[in-house]
Amino acid sequence: MPDKSHVGRRYTAAGQRVAPESARAVAQAIAGATEVREPDAVPPTFAAVYCLGPTLAKLFSDSEVGMDLAGLIHGEQSFEWPEPVRPGDVVDATAEITGVDTRRGMTFVRLAMEAVRPADSAVVCRGTSLMIVRAPA
Repeated sequence: MPDKSHVGRRYTAAGQRVAPESARAVAQAIAGATEVREPDAVPPTFAAVYCLGPTLAKLFSDSEVGMDLAGLIHGEQSFEWPEPVRPGDVVDATAEITGVDTRRGMTFVRLAMEAVRPADSAVVCRGTSLMIVRAPA
């Protein structure tokens, strides 16, 4: 179970390629029957693919932190995009545990995430996430 000693732990997923065909498929799924307005743009929600997913996979597999996925609730999520990410970009994603608090039998794990395009050092995404882990029954 995560505890305060895990604050500051970082997870890196370097070399995440923003696959144009995948970004296009997500844009089409979001648009539904409506025409995609910017077919060569990466939808904002695609940050879950190149920033959130790869770094959380590393957190969840960290046996020292011991996130109990059976009791996990994804509480909050926010993103901002200081610079646009483009199809084909390669980004380095990181996540850091910024807080761990326990209340009422639940552990609240706060994360800060960032994706940087190494080609020009541009930050293309920043985010925060709150994971709530219920104590095992």
